[in-house]
Amino acid sequence: MSVLTSPRGKVEVVHCRRTESQDIYCIKSLIRKFTCKLFGKLNIIYLLEKANLAVTLCNDKEEIMAQATFLDYPNWNVAKQDDWVSVFRELDSDIACTPLNTLFMHLFVAVDEYSVGCCKEILRTVYKAVPELHFVFLIVPSYMSLGSTLITVFDQVGNIPCLTYEEDFAVHICHRHSHYPQLHVRKARVEDHDDLMPIFMRYDTILKETYGEYFLAELIEAQDEENHAVVCEVEGTAVGFMSVCSRVNMQLLHECFDLGPFHGLCFPHPDDVLESPQELSVQRSQDAELRSSNQGSQKIVEESQEPVFPDTMENIQENIAKEAASEEALTAVQSGNVSEPEDIEKLSDVSTGYAQDHHVSSRSLASLLLPEEPVHFRPIYRGASAAFCIQLFCIDEKYEARSLDFMNFVFSLFSDKNFCVISLPHLTPEFILIQNFVKMVPFSTCTLEQDLYVFHRAGLLKNVCLGRSSQ
Repeated sequence: MSVLTSPRGKVEVVHCRRTESQDIYCIKSLIRKFTCKLFGKLNIIYLLEKANLAVTLCNDKEEIMAQATFLDYPNWNVAKQDDWVSVFRELDSDIACTPLNTLFMHLFVAVDEYSVGCCKEILRTVYKAVPELHFVFLIVPSYMSLGSTLITVFDQVGNIPCLTYEEDFAVHICHRHSHYPQLHVRKARVEDHDDLMPIFMRYDTILKETYGEYFLAELIEAQDEENHAVVCEVEGTAVGFMSVCSRVNMQLLHECFDLGPFHGLCFPHPDDVLESPQELSVQRSQDAELRSSNQGSQKIVEESQEPVFPDTMENIQENIAKEAASEEALTAVQSGNVSEPEDIEKLSDVSTGYAQDHHVSSRSLASLLLPEEPVHFRPIYRGASAAFCIQLFCIDEKYEARSLDFMNFVFSLFSDKNFCVISLPHLTPEFILIQNFVKMVPFSTCTLEQDLYVFHRAGLLKNVCLGRSSQ
């Protein structure tokens, strides 16, 4: 929620949300002739379908105050949609724009009385929602001025020609640092204690009750090669804190979580055992099993064709009689009709004789009904640990969207590590920093009452280059 004040002194409480299809009618009602001259004639439905990000600003009555639409290519035909970077870098080599950190404003409309405040609030929201975004470009015909609203947030960079007809277009840019800047991250100092404690106490008092009033100062003083404490600051004031450590209980993590996708959070080692010995021999034994099964089936067919002799028939009849007697005795016991000792002795004799005759068959039946539980193979990693852990993290709610700014700095402290891990209790609400991590799958035998999250160093890459593959 934010508060906007008009030049006349009127106040509106506003908030931003994603644009919905039902907003189209109100958006069209805010379009003026000046809007068409700046952005051209637009198909609003088509534009919203193609938009990378569309933001609507509403008041407390859910009335639409402003709307802006952003795409990842220029809003006028001044460059190819898939090859505009070189054109814009020629204007100013200091602008490190890429397809991953740049958006183009294709439409902006607002209620006239609050237009300046609405424009600034939308841009602040866009930069807050997209942490990787650093530049927003606006392209208009060179003979047009931006008007009293857009000129407050955009600066002109230069002019570029149109691809389809002879006309120049003016390129304007809006930088992140003017609306929602990146946080400056540095090593923590004891002097930061007074700025950070109110933030900690706002969320939880358990640390203070457990470790004392100056636990944070003691943690900062205890820094060494394995333990580091860093802060992020705004205008010289610390607004966030993170404590990291290179000591990680890898044995416990291997016992509780499936870390195979990340090679156990360890560096590769020649002695790593990544596959079960049984799995390695499965393919070799498949042919032998097929051959033995074929031979066994042939033997069964031959045995079934052998003649049945009289002695064998007598044994079968005796076994059937014993089975019938035992069933009658068991039925009597279940119905409560067995009361004489002689009947009980008879039952025991019959049962004993039946068990002796069918000892082998009953054992094989039990083995079929109660199979042994399979033992799942778990890889063995012998390489050194490639991970460090976050022990403590806290940041002011106003700057929470920039939590990822910590990661570049902490990875620079552990240049030999590729993973950052953090464990949290099961019912901890998901915060913005964790949304960039991968939640690991626990084993069914896991006894740790916490969830494990992993972040790889590659998650910090800001540019990707594609090219033809070669031999």
